Amino acid sequence: MNTQKFRKLLVTITLTGIVSLFSFQDIKAQVDVGADIMSRYVWRGSGYSNGPSIQPYMSYTSGSFEIGFWGAYANDNQADELDLYASYSIGPVGLTLTNYVFPNNMTPGVSKPIKYWASDGGWEGTVGLELGTIGLTYATFFDSGDTYIAASTSLGEEVSLTLGLGDGSYTTDSDFGLMEISLGYGKEIQITEDFALPASGNLIYNPEADQMYLVFGISL
Repeated sequence: MNTQKFRKLLVTITLTGIVSLFSFQDIKAQVDVGADIMSRYVWRGSGYSNGPSIQPYMSYTSGSFEIGFWGAYANDNQADELDLYASYSIGPVGLTLTNYVFPNNMTPGVSKPIKYWASDGGWEGTVGLELGTIGLTYATFFDSGDTYIAASTSLGEEVSLTLGLGDGSYTTDSDFGLMEISLGYGKEIQITEDFALPASGNLIYNPEADQMYLVFGISL
Protein backbone atom coordinates (compact mmCIF):
# COMPACT_ATOMS: atom_id res chain seq x y z
CA MET A 1 0.00 0.00 0.00
CA ASN A 2 1.50 3.34 -1.03
CA THR A 3 1.68 6.37 1.28
CA GLN A 4 -1.29 8.19 -0.29
CA LYS A 5 -3.61 5.18 0.03
CA PHE A 6 -2.41 4.56 3.58
CA ARG A 7 -3.10 8.19 4.49
CA LYS A 8 -6.63 8.06 3.05
CA LEU A 9 -7.34 4.81 4.91
CA LEU A 10 -6.24 6.28 8.23
CA VAL A 11 -8.25 9.44 7.63
CA THR A 12 -11.36 7.36 6.85
CA ILE A 13 -10.95 5.22 9.96
CA THR A 14 -10.33 8.28 12.15
CA LEU A 15 -13.31 10.25 10.85
CA THR A 16 -15.55 7.19 11.16
CA GLY A 17 -14.48 6.88 14.77
CA ILE A 18 -15.30 10.53 15.43
CA VAL A 19 -18.79 10.16 13.95
CA SER A 20 -19.43 6.98 15.94
CA LEU A 21 -18.33 8.55 19.21
CA PHE A 22 -20.32 11.72 18.70
CA SER A 23 -23.40 9.67 17.75
CA PHE A 24 -23.50 7.47 20.82
CA GLN A 25 -21.92 9.57 23.59
CA ASP A 26 -22.81 12.75 25.46
CA ILE A 27 -20.00 14.96 24.15
CA LYS A 28 -20.64 18.19 26.08
CA ALA A 29 -18.82 17.22 29.27
CA GLN A 30 -15.94 15.52 27.47
CA VAL A 31 -14.77 18.14 24.99
CA ASP A 32 -11.73 20.23 25.96
CA VAL A 33 -10.56 23.39 24.21
CA GLY A 34 -7.59 25.52 25.21
CA ALA A 35 -4.25 26.97 24.21
CA ASP A 36 -0.66 27.29 25.36
CA ILE A 37 1.20 30.54 24.70
CA MET A 38 4.91 29.77 24.43
CA SER A 39 7.87 32.14 24.10
CA ARG A 40 9.17 29.82 21.36
CA TYR A 41 8.13 26.54 19.74
CA VAL A 42 10.72 23.90 20.66
CA TRP A 43 9.99 20.21 20.02
CA ARG A 44 12.26 17.27 20.75
CA GLY A 45 15.36 19.39 21.06
CA SER A 46 14.86 21.60 18.00
CA GLY A 47 13.39 25.08 17.54
CA TYR A 48 10.51 25.59 15.09
CA SER A 49 9.82 29.30 15.58
CA ASN A 50 11.89 32.41 16.13
CA GLY A 51 9.40 34.02 18.47
CA PRO A 52 6.20 33.46 20.45
CA SER A 53 4.04 30.54 19.37
CA ILE A 54 0.32 30.13 20.06
CA GLN A 55 -0.55 26.44 20.38
CA PRO A 56 -4.30 25.77 20.51
CA TYR A 57 -5.90 22.37 20.93
CA MET A 58 -9.32 20.73 20.82
CA SER A 59 -9.91 17.21 22.08
CA TYR A 60 -12.67 14.72 22.78
CA THR A 61 -12.23 12.04 25.44
CA SER A 62 -14.33 8.95 26.04
CA GLY A 63 -12.98 6.59 28.67
CA SER A 64 -9.45 5.58 27.66
CA PHE A 65 -9.81 6.97 24.13
CA GLU A 66 -8.94 10.51 23.05
CA ILE A 67 -8.97 12.19 19.67
CA GLY A 68 -8.18 15.77 18.82
CA PHE A 69 -6.31 18.48 16.96
CA TRP A 70 -3.21 20.39 18.08
CA GLY A 71 -1.80 23.44 16.33
CA ALA A 72 1.14 25.84 16.43
CA TYR A 73 1.10 29.33 14.93
CA ALA A 74 3.86 31.95 15.03
CA ASN A 75 4.07 35.29 13.23
CA ASP A 76 7.56 34.68 11.84
CA ASN A 77 6.91 33.29 8.32
CA GLN A 78 7.77 29.76 9.40
CA ALA A 79 5.42 26.88 8.66
CA ASP A 80 2.16 26.65 10.59
CA GLU A 81 1.22 23.26 11.99
CA LEU A 82 -2.09 21.49 12.58
CA ASP A 83 -1.86 17.87 13.75
CA LEU A 84 -4.57 15.23 14.09
CA TYR A 85 -4.03 12.60 16.77
CA ALA A 86 -5.80 9.66 18.37
CA SER A 87 -4.67 7.90 21.53
CA TYR A 88 -5.73 4.98 23.69
CA SER A 89 -4.45 4.04 27.14
CA ILE A 90 -4.28 0.54 28.60
CA GLY A 91 -3.20 0.84 32.22
CA PRO A 92 0.30 2.40 32.24
CA VAL A 93 0.66 2.03 28.46
CA GLY A 94 -0.42 4.74 26.02
CA LEU A 95 -0.71 4.28 22.25
CA THR A 96 -0.89 7.31 19.95
CA LEU A 97 -1.23 7.82 16.21
CA THR A 98 -0.39 11.32 14.96
CA ASN A 99 -0.62 12.95 11.55
CA TYR A 100 1.76 15.93 11.46
CA VAL A 101 0.51 18.43 8.89
CA PHE A 102 1.86 21.82 7.78
CA PRO A 103 -0.93 23.34 5.63
CA ASN A 104 0.57 26.86 5.47
CA ASN A 105 -2.90 28.30 4.91
CA MET A 106 -2.08 31.40 6.96
CA THR A 107 1.59 31.78 6.06
CA PRO A 108 2.44 35.06 4.24
CA GLY A 109 3.87 34.61 0.76
CA VAL A 110 1.91 31.47 -0.08
CA SER A 111 0.01 32.29 -3.28
CA LYS A 112 -2.21 29.21 -3.19
CA PRO A 113 -3.34 27.60 0.08
CA ILE A 114 -2.48 23.91 0.38
CA LYS A 115 -5.46 21.67 1.14
CA TYR A 116 -5.26 20.09 4.58
CA TRP A 117 -5.45 16.39 3.67
CA ALA A 118 -3.25 16.86 0.60
CA SER A 119 -0.49 18.76 2.43
CA ASP A 120 2.94 17.42 3.19
CA GLY A 121 2.67 15.60 6.51
CA GLY A 122 3.81 12.41 8.17
CA TRP A 123 2.21 9.64 10.21
CA GLU A 124 3.86 8.64 13.48
CA GLY A 125 3.14 5.87 15.96
CA THR A 126 4.02 6.37 19.63
CA VAL A 127 4.13 4.01 22.60
CA GLY A 128 4.39 5.51 26.08
CA LEU A 129 4.92 3.76 29.41
CA GLU A 130 4.44 5.28 32.87
CA LEU A 131 6.28 3.57 35.73
CA GLY A 132 5.68 5.66 38.83
CA THR A 133 7.73 8.84 38.43
CA ILE A 134 9.45 7.54 35.28
CA GLY A 135 8.03 7.92 31.78
CA LEU A 136 9.34 6.15 28.68
CA THR A 137 8.50 7.08 25.07
CA TYR A 138 9.17 5.33 21.77
CA ALA A 139 8.02 7.08 18.57
CA THR A 140 8.70 6.37 14.92
CA PHE A 141 7.54 7.83 11.60
CA PHE A 142 6.09 5.18 9.29
CA ASP A 143 7.38 6.72 6.05
CA SER A 144 10.93 7.83 6.95
CA GLY A 145 11.66 5.52 9.88
CA ASP A 146 12.95 8.46 11.98
CA THR A 147 12.86 7.30 15.59
CA TYR A 148 12.71 9.14 18.90
CA ILE A 149 13.31 7.51 22.29
CA ALA A 150 12.98 9.43 25.55
CA ALA A 151 12.99 8.91 29.29
CA SER A 152 11.64 11.42 31.78
CA THR A 153 11.49 11.54 35.54
CA SER A 154 10.30 13.82 38.31
CA LEU A 155 12.99 15.53 40.39
CA GLY A 156 10.45 16.94 42.80
CA GLU A 157 6.90 18.18 42.95
CA GLU A 158 7.40 20.78 40.20
CA VAL A 159 10.67 19.83 38.46
CA SER A 160 11.20 17.24 35.70
CA LEU A 161 14.12 15.95 33.65
CA THR A 162 13.89 14.51 30.11
CA LEU A 163 16.59 12.82 28.04
CA GLY A 164 15.87 12.16 24.36
CA LEU A 165 17.70 10.29 21.60
CA GLY A 166 16.88 10.32 17.91
CA ASP A 167 18.09 9.50 14.43
CA GLY A 168 17.26 10.55 10.89
CA SER A 169 16.06 14.15 10.77
CA TYR A 170 16.64 14.56 14.52
CA THR A 171 20.43 14.56 14.08
CA THR A 172 22.93 16.18 11.72
CA ASP A 173 24.41 12.87 10.56
CA SER A 174 21.20 10.76 10.71
CA ASP A 175 22.81 8.43 13.27
CA PHE A 176 21.37 7.86 16.74
CA GLY A 177 22.49 10.53 19.16
CA LEU A 178 21.53 12.38 22.32
CA MET A 179 19.60 15.41 21.05
CA GLU A 180 17.53 16.53 24.03
CA ILE A 181 18.30 17.30 27.66
CA SER A 182 15.37 19.19 29.14
CA LEU A 183 14.92 20.54 32.65
CA GLY A 184 11.32 21.61 33.21
CA TYR A 185 9.57 23.55 35.96
CA GLY A 186 5.85 24.07 36.37
CA LYS A 187 3.74 26.06 38.82
CA GLU A 188 0.42 27.84 39.11
CA ILE A 189 0.35 31.63 39.36
CA GLN A 190 -2.53 32.63 41.62
CA ILE A 191 -4.44 35.46 39.92
CA THR A 192 -7.51 35.60 42.13
CA GLU A 193 -8.82 33.51 45.00
CA ASP A 194 -10.63 31.22 42.54
CA PHE A 195 -8.36 31.38 39.48
CA ALA A 196 -4.76 30.25 38.95
CA LEU A 197 -2.78 30.44 35.71
CA PRO A 198 -0.60 27.38 34.93
CA ALA A 199 2.92 28.41 33.91
CA SER A 200 5.97 26.46 32.84
CA GLY A 201 9.62 26.98 32.07
CA ASN A 202 12.02 24.68 30.22
CA LEU A 203 15.77 24.84 29.77
CA ILE A 204 16.52 22.65 26.73
CA TYR A 205 19.92 21.67 25.41
CA ASN A 206 20.55 19.75 22.21
CA PRO A 207 24.11 18.36 22.55
CA GLU A 208 24.07 16.84 19.05
CA ALA A 209 23.47 20.26 17.44
CA ASP A 210 25.02 22.27 20.31
CA GLN A 211 21.89 24.44 20.64
CA MET A 212 20.22 25.67 23.83
CA TYR A 213 16.74 27.14 24.41
CA LEU A 214 15.00 28.72 27.40
CA VAL A 215 11.24 28.55 26.92
CA PHE A 216 8.45 30.03 29.04
CA GLY A 217 4.75 29.32 28.60
CA ILE A 218 1.31 29.79 30.09
CA SER A 219 -1.79 27.65 29.58
CA LEU A 220 -5.33 28.92 29.07
